[in-house]
Amino acid sequence: MTFTATPSPLRQPAKKTLRERGADSFHAALAAVLTAGLEEALATGDHVKAVNFINRGFAEGTPELGCEMLCRAIAVVGTARTWTVQLAPLNVRQRTAAPASEGDAELS
Repeated sequence: MTFTATPSPLRQPAKKTLRERGADSFHAALAAVLTAGLEEALATGDHVKAVNFINRGFAEGTPELGCEMLCRAIAVVGTARTWTVQLAPLNVRQRTAAPASEGDAELS
């Protein structure tokens, strides 16, 4: 006896929304730009620039993109080089000093 599996209409993936398709397009374009920059930096031996591209891959792209870029850099340069990457976003706001009080203004 032979059984044939037929796909259930209930298990079909939902269509992506416009926002989801836009996000996919953005991440694909970002990945292309960052990867091209990384390849150029690796070709010229500019490791500082390569690390900056990898950091942006993690911070502005996806963890997978950052990992792929780091693995690519290690494959080109080798594991002997120490790679330090930043996993936090690059655009963290700095704390500003509190405004001076009126009493401080009179002392100066």
